[in-house]
Amino acid sequence: MKILMLCEFFNETLEFQENALAEYYTRRGHDVVVIASTFESVFDYYNDRHDAGAPARDYFYNGFRVVKLRYAYNIMNRLRAYTSISSYLNDFKPDLVYVHDIMPNIPECVAYVKRHPGSKIIMDYHADYSNSGKNWISTKILHGILRKRLLNMARPHLEKIYPVVPASVTFLRDVYGVPESEMEILPLGADLDHARRVKQDGLGAARRRELGIPETAFVVFTGGKLTPNRKTEHLLAAVATINDPDLHVIVVGKGDADYEAKLREAARDLSTVHFVGWQDKDGMYRHMAAADVAVFPAAQSVIWQQCIGMGLPLILCDRSELTGMHPQPVDYLNRHGNVITMEWQPSLAPQIHQHLERLKGNPEELSARQAGARRTAEEYLDWNRIVDTTLGHFDKSESA
Repeated sequence: MKILMLCEFFNETLEFQENALAEYYTRRGHDVVVIASTFESVFDYYNDRHDAGAPARDYFYNGFRVVKLRYAYNIMNRLRAYTSISSYLNDFKPDLVYVHDIMPNIPECVAYVKRHPGSKIIMDYHADYSNSGKNWISTKILHGILRKRLLNMARPHLEKIYPVVPASVTFLRDVYGVPESEMEILPLGADLDHARRVKQDGLGAARRRELGIPETAFVVFTGGKLTPNRKTEHLLAAVATINDPDLHVIVVGKGDADYEAKLREAARDLSTVHFVGWQDKDGMYRHMAAADVAVFPAAQSVIWQQCIGMGLPLILCDRSELTGMHPQPVDYLNRHGNVITMEWQPSLAPQIHQHLERLKGNPEELSARQAGARRTAEEYLDWNRIVDTTLGHFDKSESA
């Protein structure tokens, strides 16, 4: 089968959805083309620092083709269309067109599918009230008119719309008027094949030794984009009040320079907090393998799913002022008691303190929650299962 994926950002070193799906499709023997922007840095992408002069690229990676196109227009970094993709569609002749979010080039995809009745188009969706629709112009104009017009044009031809989190279902229903019958949650996944290799090779224990963390220590993982909306300082405040030399924290990532400096200052007297910087996929999994539990005080991240894939229970909060107190439901990830959800408070440190002390002092509960995480990953977050869902619109003989 030929699969064309249209997305905003692609970077080979990260385990984002686009990377994982392209890799797993290719492993199945499918022919894959990924069309993305010329962004190279994830931090430039998140902060809308686009280099208009960045060159287009066309290359192969891990057996699939990556085409990085320049923008034909870029309106305030909110509505960005690539130069025409019709030639890629017509030359490649994909059986499945997979569009990541509502993109201005989607009319070309629809036109292709209409000309090729045997082909199909699906779309996933990542926006919710935590990252979009934060003011009247965004909600009513960008989403309520411009992007809604694009989506309404495409909806009759979409096999399914796949929100990646429950909060995106709410956003599509409230802002776009999409009925839930047209949607199905397609969670961001975890590379369980890679996770197994990391564990089998003992890379977590090796990383502990490198960091000077005793084998018997209780280790907390956190990180990702270090920005104020992550509320990582609440975790550090909890660790300071626990004041246990056998409790270590691994902080992976980088981001806002001022905020990172604030975190380092908060941890100045905490010798058991380890800032390890930004990591590629291998580094991320090695540090997760070195931990017992993961804590994310606020803001959803694909790292949540990766931690579950490594068998880590999660301690997190499903709402904050960031979302206007709209919840970001996490029950879909808590299939076997592997997620502890905190109630939102201006300071989450007391709750983090309570949960960490309880888990550290109760190895039976910790072990049960870790087993629940592994079971949840196997049943729900394995990229193989997610690939099966996206190919489920074809007969088995077609998608094999």
